[in-house]
Amino acid sequence: MQRITSILFSLAAICILLFTPSLAKAAYPDRPVTIIIPFGPGGAVDIAARILAEYVQTKHGITFNIVCKGGGAGAPALLDVAKAKPDGYTFGFPAIATFSTTPQVKPTGYTINDFRAVAQISVMWLSLAVNADSKIQTVRDLFDAAKGNPGKTNFATHGALSTQRLFMAKLIGEKAPDIKLPHVAYISGHEVSTALLGHHVVSGFGVTTNQKPYVQSGDFRIIGISSPQRLAEFPDSPTFAEQFGPDYVFPSSHGLIAPQKTPTDKVVAMQNIIKEALADPSVKEKFAKAGLTTDYLPADEFQEVINKVWQDIGDMLKKYAIVN
Repeated sequence: MQRITSILFSLAAICILLFTPSLAKAAYPDRPVTIIIPFGPGGAVDIAARILAEYVQTKHGITFNIVCKGGGAGAPALLDVAKAKPDGYTFGFPAIATFSTTPQVKPTGYTINDFRAVAQISVMWLSLAVNADSKIQTVRDLFDAAKGNPGKTNFATHGALSTQRLFMAKLIGEKAPDIKLPHVAYISGHEVSTALLGHHVVSGFGVTTNQKPYVQSGDFRIIGISSPQRLAEFPDSPTFAEQFGPDYVFPSSHGLIAPQKTPTDKVVAMQNIIKEALADPSVKEKFAKAGLTTDYLPADEFQEVINKVWQDIGDMLKKYAIVN
């Protein structure tokens, strides 16, 4: 009888452990996580997200559902993030400068206060390219072409309120205020490259990651990069800084953000997953092969970046008025 009683007691204890909610809770995340990208498929952010998705699936059995929702200068995608249930299962992966531009130009249904930082993933450099057979060799050549053919020389970017468009507005406003250089908006960096390849636009303003394959194939020539010095992988491509001065250095920060009320424990858990992934040699290798850098920052430091970029973009918008 004593043996039976002991067995029953043990079974009862196991049942308590199994069915006590606080003890039985599954580890986070225990279902697929949605990553919403405010650009069309095939661009640098999409590539980075899929590399990370492959890692977490293989290493931890966690599924990242990558949703590319381009258009609307990123607003529709980020509104989806802002309105998502703040349960740690929906994140946005924007370019922070674009994220900071759109809501300060037009009503979007969200502001910086509707989000919280999770982790910085990569810093990308803006790059302006022309077709290799173009006579345009420098950014000043592009401006001269625009002056000689008003309205016919143009540049394309991945959105109506893209970081590249804002950067160009600053550059033109300060260095070539008398020219007309129309902007053509697409929904992804991939589309910009395709349009330039097909000679549908005169120049394409994207990031080095998207334009690298076309430079390597001999189709594109980069005439300006927003890095402080020439990049080792593009030794023949001049920087904007060397052409126009140190004020034209612009690192484009990219990373995960979450709805503002997402619990801190979920944010920290996802931050640590991203940290682990970006430290993995195979992920670093895949990022490098795609022309991406791994530039991890934790949530608190990334939030400081977001706050500063938001303020800087606001100041630029006031000085170089841009409308959608």
